[in-house]
Amino acid sequence: MTTPFVSIRRHIQRFPGEAIEPTSTLVLSSHTCHFVDIRIFVETLGNGTKEPLPTENGPMSRLDWAFAGVSTTTKAISPNGPVHTVWSHWIDSQSSDPETDEGDMYEQDDGDTLECGQNVDVENGEIKKYEELWGNVSILPVESVQEHICVVLKAEGTASNTKAMIIRVGDWCQGISKVGEDVTVERWQWSRGWGWDRIARLGDQSLACEATFDTAYLKEGNVFKHRGLEWKVVELFRWA
Repeated sequence: MTTPFVSIRRHIQRFPGEAIEPTSTLVLSSHTCHFVDIRIFVETLGNGTKEPLPTENGPMSRLDWAFAGVSTTTKAISPNGPVHTVWSHWIDSQSSDPETDEGDMYEQDDGDTLECGQNVDVENGEIKKYEELWGNVSILPVESVQEHICVVLKAEGTASNTKAMIIRVGDWCQGISKVGEDVTVERWQWSRGWGWDRIARLGDQSLACEATFDTAYLKEGNVFKHRGLEWKVVELFRWA
């Protein structure tokens, strides 16, 4: 188990190519190592400014990749060696039988983390080495509450072939649902004076992100219904 954290990707490099960042990629990771990773293509306007992400039923062509599940980490063997992390995809926008997702994580002097590994290039099916540089995002307490809050919600419907997961870490919340092959993702952020604001949404399925905003009504282990789908509170964690 670990302290919940939020990561933003600074770049990806698929060798022998150059390091680029064509997406807005954010990962929320919980105390029990659940995660939601959402990667949305960024579009640039003619004047060079980035266009805001779609916030209402945006096109799925804007989704690079989204997945959620549980990670496991093996400690470094040597003092300066990397830790090794495996991300098990319970939901994956690209596949119902995803490839192994793992990498070696090297802590950088400035606090960033360099992930090194290899995976399948979706464009040609070749296995290529890659590097991703990750930065930490500050986590703020919400409203007047001084403690930080992490919530993990999961939903599954076998009859409708539905899987969904939502994670809130402090002032950030992300969710993904997959109904058959239909994928929906959302990203929310809280700010003082404005409250919770949905800053990205692709797809048209229902997600219960708003249920994580007021934790007074949540209890770990409880189940509630949202628009016909049962959601379970699998984690409710507070820290200073």
